[in-house]
Order: sequence, then structure tokens, then C-alpha cells
Amino acid sequence: MLLNPCTHTTSRSIAHRFGVQQLQCFSSSARTSHPYIVWAPDCTDEGALARRLAVRPKHVVTANKLIKQGILKVAGGLLTPESQAATPQDRKFVGSVLIYETENIESARKFVEQDLYWTENVWDKEKLVVLPMIMATTLQEKAGITQPTPED
Repeated sequence: MLLNPCTHTTSRSIAHRFGVQQLQCFSSSARTSHPYIVWAPDCTDEGALARRLAVRPKHVVTANKLIKQGILKVAGGLLTPESQAATPQDRKFVGSVLIYETENIESARKFVEQDLYWTENVWDKEKLVVLPMIMATTLQEKAGITQPTPED
């Protein structure tokens, strides 16, 4: 039988006797987070790349804030294979992939819909997919910020 150390006196006294300084409380109302992967293909109209590049600096600032909060775990732009080695100005984007860690799929979608790439019509809203995922590997405790901006 498992006892909740927050409410069970015997568990508290045993913990004290063995020098445990802090007990972890278990609660049925504890918030849990789950990973959600987002496949966000870019729009394919002639102005899509220009829109992406125009809002990218502010998009990165927001992404960095979500990374620091532990909500956004992984994010990146997807390139065509032939533009992988191209200079930054010659890269051809086809979309983005992101992993959010949130309470539910609705909150993951809310973060997507608040992103500048969504609001400025960089991503194709009709083709964007948000799915829950079961992690086969672990993510780093804190994602690295690889695109710092002056606002960070």
C-alpha cells in the first residue's frame, strides 16, 4: 500500500527519522504535461518565404521565451534537401517542426495559433497537424536556445 507522505503522519515521522528533508507530495490534481508534435508546412504561394523572413526575428524571440518556460522543447525550420548546404539567404524552407509540452492538445494548438508564423500566414493552416506523441527517448531538461536575439 502506498501512502501519501503529505497527509500520512507515519510517513512524515519515518521520513524525519531517516533525515529526509523534503517530501514529494502526491496529488490527484497535480498538473501533468504531455509532448505534442507539430508539423507545420509552409504556404506555397510566391510571397510565403518573404513573410517567413519578415517575421522571423520576432518569431524567434517568442520561441526563446517558450523554451525558457519549458513549454517549447524542440523547434526548427525544415529545408529542401538541396538547400541544406546553401547560404542562409539561399535556403528554401518547406515548413517547421515543433514539440510542445503542455497539459493537453488544445493548449498545444493554442500556442501554435498564437505563433507569428500562424498569424502572418507563413504556415499552411489547412495542412498543419498537431498530434500527441509517446516519447521513445527523453528530451533534455532544458532545450538550448540556438538563435539568440537582442531581446533575450
